[in-house]
Amino acid sequence: MDYDLNYARKALYIMAPLAVMVMYTEGMLIPSLPSIEKEFSVTASQVSWVISIYLLSGIIMNPIAGKLGDIYGKKKILSIVIWIYAIGVTLTGFSPNFVALIIFRAIQGLGLAMFPLAFSLIREEFPPNLVPKAQGTISAMFGIGSAISLPIGAYISQTLGWQYTYHTVIPLVIILAILIFKEIRESRVRLQGYKIDYAGAGILGISLAGIIIGTTEAPSWGWTSLSTLTLLLSSMVLFAVFVIFESKVKYPLISITLLKRKNVLIANLAAVVAGFAIFMAYQSLTYLFEEPNPIGYNLDIFMTGLSLLPLALIQIVGAMSAGRSISLKGPKPVLVLGSAILIPAYFITSILVLNGSSTSIALIILISSISMLGAAYLNVSLINLLTFSVEREVMGIATSINTVFRLIGGSLGPAIAGSIMDTFTTAVKIPNTYITIDIPSDYSFSIIYTISGIVAIIMTVMALLSNNITYKRLETSK
Repeated sequence: MDYDLNYARKALYIMAPLAVMVMYTEGMLIPSLPSIEKEFSVTASQVSWVISIYLLSGIIMNPIAGKLGDIYGKKKILSIVIWIYAIGVTLTGFSPNFVALIIFRAIQGLGLAMFPLAFSLIREEFPPNLVPKAQGTISAMFGIGSAISLPIGAYISQTLGWQYTYHTVIPLVIILAILIFKEIRESRVRLQGYKIDYAGAGILGISLAGIIIGTTEAPSWGWTSLSTLTLLLSSMVLFAVFVIFESKVKYPLISITLLKRKNVLIANLAAVVAGFAIFMAYQSLTYLFEEPNPIGYNLDIFMTGLSLLPLALIQIVGAMSAGRSISLKGPKPVLVLGSAILIPAYFITSILVLNGSSTSIALIILISSISMLGAAYLNVSLINLLTFSVEREVMGIATSINTVFRLIGGSLGPAIAGSIMDTFTTAVKIPNTYITIDIPSDYSFSIIYTISGIVAIIMTVMALLSNNITYKRLETSK
């Protein structure tokens, strides 16, 4: 296959800023979660829906958009999806109440289908030996987006309100949408005669929504209450029904046959546990920084953003170095290394947070930066392990499935973290008053990071079981 490297680089430079755009928006939002919680008078578990609903709608949209891209053209579907995202971003910035915020975030979450389509278009245009570097560049853009959003977005959020950061991102979304429409070529590989499994999408969405609702409301309903147990059990049964349904239907939303391939299965299962641990730990870190003493560090939104900045910078370095390493050695060694780094980082943090604000915040930031380095290695290697293991004809749906599994973990992580913080609380007196408030305890943060560490061990075992593949082997086999 002939490659036009000049066009490939142009396509990369146009689509990589998608990651900057999304992370600018999300990077601003995460430090603002405690403020949103207070503004709309909701609990920590309820405010986690701001993240969870965004990821849940992305879960449902990704396989549909991926399959549509394989059938009708990835550029065409990408152009539609980015305009949906633009609508969601615009509406979210004008949310009048918490219910409206959740609805608009769900619309915005549909735009997460941008990334599998963009990854697939880039994979088609770059020769195999340059794909890891290209995908490493895109992953680095996530870090750049965070690096921009954490000081700038946090300052805007603190001085003008979190809504104004949404207003500032609208022009960038429109510019990228126009550039993609005018400059990006349509994909050259198409699937013929396929249909979209909307029934499967519905079953998947209902089952995952039930699981997230159950974990979110468990602190108020009671973890052992009939309502919680019934909802969680029925949702898990429905998810099992989805798996059986997908194995029988002619045009499945998620191909069970494709999942039977060892590397594809490992890449997707690993995406679940990686998304779960990373999202859970990252959200908890924000609360830890902004909680009052003696549990947290009593930082405002702007200082929280500055404190998280080293994590964004290390993500840039990690993603770029991961891309180069994968080009030389293949994705497996980098995947194992990234997973292994997370284990001590999470367990050490789980011990440090028990000391509350008496632990140096610089030490917390250092350990968290190390964990972000591992996460960067892990994310870049996972997408390369997957794309090197499937044919071009199914690249769109394969990358979409991987995003679905990553988002499943990512949607459950914040929900469970919020539930744990609501379940294990401690009373803190407001300075200069007789008023006490309940806030997440140091024990709740320790539990969260301990769970993340256990999940990282599972991730490492999966990485060791994968088969390595390099671009040289890929070229000789295709």
